[in-house]
Order: sequence, then C-alpha cells, then structure tokens
Amino acid sequence: VLKALPSIEFDAPQGKIRVDATNNHTLCHSYVGKAAGDGIGYEIVKDFGTIAPVTPYCKV
Repeated sequence: VLKALPSIEFDAPQGKIRVDATNNHTLCHSYVGKAAGDGIGYEIVKDFGTIAPVTPYCKV
C-alpha cells in the first residue's frame, strides 16, 4: 500500500488530493471558513491553496 500511495490522486470537494512520497502526508487545498448566518452554508474567509506539510522531526 505504501508504494502505491504516491501514485494516487483523486478529485475531492476541495480539489485534487495526492500523497507526498517523502512523508506520506496528503497534499490538498486548504481553507478557513466561517459558518453562514443561516446555519446551512459557510463563507470562505481565506484560501491558502495547496500547502505542503512540513514535518522536520518526523522520521517515518
């Protein structure tokens, strides 16, 4: 499974998701949202795009 993970990419509601081959973390689009006043939807406050995870002390 670990060998196959970096080759997998799929579409999700926030955009494409894939796995980083160096640390097995997912790379996906990141947002900060605020609940709408109607209690149903939300408003995107900040769109960070795709952020690569940083794990300086992780040795996995």
